[in-house]
Amino acid sequence: MNPLRAAKRLKDPRDLWLFTQILIMLVLLPRLISRSSMPDLLARIDPGAAEGNVREVAPGDVPGAPADLLSGGRDLRLMQKTVGFTDTLIKYRIFQRYGKCLLRSLILFRFLRRQGWPVEIHFGVRKTAEGLADITGHSWLVLEGEPFLENDQIGGYVTTYSYPAERSA
Repeated sequence: MNPLRAAKRLKDPRDLWLFTQILIMLVLLPRLISRSSMPDLLARIDPGAAEGNVREVAPGDVPGAPADLLSGGRDLRLMQKTVGFTDTLIKYRIFQRYGKCLLRSLILFRFLRRQGWPVEIHFGVRKTAEGLADITGHSWLVLEGEPFLENDQIGGYVTTYSYPAERSA
C-alpha cells in the first residue's frame, strides 16, 4: 500500500490532517537535514524552542478526548496515532535515505513536543560486532529520563548529542 492509499483509509478529517502533516515533514526533512546543522535543525522543528519550553496541554484543550485518555494534560490517543502514522509512512523506501531511526526520531520529536510531551532526542554511537574500528549510529527519544518507544536497540550506545540540552540552574 502506498502513502496515498493509506491516507484514503482515514475517515476522521483530523486524522487525515495529522497524517498529511507527518507526510509533508517526511518529504521536507531530507532537504532540511542536508542544509542545516543538527542543532539548528532541531531548534527549527522544536515547537517549544521559541518559548524555551514545551507547551503544556490542559485537559480541556484537547477537543473530544475523554479525561481518562489524558496523561498530565496530554492526549494518549493522539500520541498513539502520531506514532502509528509515522511508523506506517517511514517503512516506504522513498523515506529511508537517512535511515529509519533518524527520520522517525525527528518526526516524533516535532509532533510529540507540539502535543505537549516533554521528549528529548538523543544521538549516539557504538562499536559494531564486526570490528573494533567500526561504529554505528542511532537516534532515539527519551521521556522522563527513559528511552521512549524503543526496544533493546539502544543498549551499548553512548549518547554523543541530545536536545534540548539540560539547562543548568
